[in-house]
Amino acid sequence: MKPKVSEIALHHPRDGRPVPIVADAGLSSRGLHGGRLLPVVLLDTSDRPDVAEYIRIHEELGPGDIKYQWGQIEGHQGTVALLLTCIRPMELFFVIEFDIVRQGILVEQALAGEGIYLTCAVGADDRLSKDLERPKVIFEVGDIEFRKVWDNLFYKHLAAHFRENGLSRRESRQAALSAIEELRKFGALRMRDVR
Repeated sequence: MKPKVSEIALHHPRDGRPVPIVADAGLSSRGLHGGRLLPVVLLDTSDRPDVAEYIRIHEELGPGDIKYQWGQIEGHQGTVALLLTCIRPMELFFVIEFDIVRQGILVEQALAGEGIYLTCAVGADDRLSKDLERPKVIFEVGDIEFRKVWDNLFYKHLAAHFRENGLSRRESRQAALSAIEELRKFGALRMRDVR
């Protein structure tokens, strides 16, 4: 599939800079999102108080409207990006960038679970377990034709990573396939509803 190239008009130069990821976790709840395991991404919003405010007011005001797009930022090798345009309860655009090898499980889970939680980090050493009740917002993000592109990118980057770490070409390909298969098995787990 030939990549589509688009330019996005930004209201402010900071809008085009990805909001850094400090930490991540997984969250599955009975009765929410079919009990699917969804990634939780803790963001460094120190340079983006508007993103922190969006998360805060979204939790208070309830569901909002968003548009999203999975893709890659030109010149950013080895990453994929989630571009989010929030319409309601507040207008906002921001980008979250994921390193394919180190954070690919987050993208895989967001695509499989069709959602991702975003919350604000409090410092560089913050973890979700330090405050499970912190404001967070769930974004429903399906694959919108990104799955084929993602599958190819994920496999290619994992195989290259294994090759760089000493495996033969054949071994690295098999290791990449095995790793992806195991991640998908883990990601398919669901929290069952209580009957």
